[in-house]
Amino acid sequence: MTEKSHKEQDTSHSSETSSEKPTVSFSPGKAGSAEQPVNTKKLSIIGGSVLLLIIIGLGVYAGLRPSDSRKDINSDGRFGSLPGSDEREEEISTNISGLSGRTCEDADRRPIGVMMPSDPITRPASGFAPADLVFELPVLVNDVTRLTTVYQCGRPGEIGSVRSARHDYLFLAEGADAILGHWGGSYHALNRIDVGEFQTLNALQNPHNAFYRKAGIQAPHNGFTSYDRLWDALQKQGFRTKTNLKGYTFKDDAPVDARTAGGTLSIAWPGAYRVHYEYDPQTNRYQRFWAGVRQVDGEDGASVAPSVVAIMRAANGPAEGPGGYNDVAVEGSGEAIVYQDGQEIRGTWRKDERYKTDPVHFLDEQGNPITFTRGQVWIMAVEPSIAVTWQPAE
Repeated sequence: MTEKSHKEQDTSHSSETSSEKPTVSFSPGKAGSAEQPVNTKKLSIIGGSVLLLIIIGLGVYAGLRPSDSRKDINSDGRFGSLPGSDEREEEISTNISGLSGRTCEDADRRPIGVMMPSDPITRPASGFAPADLVFELPVLVNDVTRLTTVYQCGRPGEIGSVRSARHDYLFLAEGADAILGHWGGSYHALNRIDVGEFQTLNALQNPHNAFYRKAGIQAPHNGFTSYDRLWDALQKQGFRTKTNLKGYTFKDDAPVDARTAGGTLSIAWPGAYRVHYEYDPQTNRYQRFWAGVRQVDGEDGASVAPSVVAIMRAANGPAEGPGGYNDVAVEGSGEAIVYQDGQEIRGTWRKDERYKTDPVHFLDEQGNPITFTRGQVWIMAVEPSIAVTWQPAE
């Protein structure tokens, strides 16, 4: 690695840099040196008054201060521990992923996320089919998208190309308790990482040789990694290795006679970023297409076909500060639509903006957590102006 700054070649931005952080200096004032006679009676009166005011102030503060309701934030989902808490109130399953419901050894490992491309030149990218969870959202206001794959049971031998981070993806990865792997990032993302708000694995520093350049591919699309490389780096960096995340609740596939005959789900992002899924009632999976082309994994040609496609409606607008980046409203709440078993479930999504460790919750119209069908979960943040249509088969 020769890069020594936060710059990254990118199809959307030629470089991504962190601006210099301003420094502030403080000059202590000088107390007067002339000695004055001490009036002990006056001091006693003043001292008593100050003490009384402090007591009154503490009482008012205690009355106004809200009780610690952080235990209630996740009370309607299976995410049992407090956002931001290391307490594990319930035992985390060691053989079932809380992100996909898949079974594997050491499913209580801390998840690893990777920033992934959507650029047509990178297709078919490697590492999508084995992912337990995928986040997809616009990386620019014009709806050019980028993705984060999250691994817990899935542990691919090749992942890439690896791309740069944005702050929205940091929020989502943190909610999944994932350490994010990335190749540089935006001004907003790198500043947050630099001050220690998020733990990540940045290819520009390439900790413990976690990333590599793949021969025969044009930069910046030739940055790759693997699950084993990332897991090795995560451990050597001293990051926590066991997840604190209980995860979503899962169920088995619906019986065949309870599934629809088929259907097509379309997300009208523009041009090459347009996505549609074709639901196969026999496999109970949603085969994914990019710009009309069936998506397969670059490592082994496996179909990219999630069990669940969850749409969270979220505004997309320009972020403040330099760089021309965007800001997707992935914190707060909004309309949600979940597709599984050939069915459409309408409801709401919610993610607490105060605590970055709060995951995205999906609730039905009665406010109850939606139980997902076991398998890969694909979450898409789609702005309200982009059409999402479900057309059941005749």
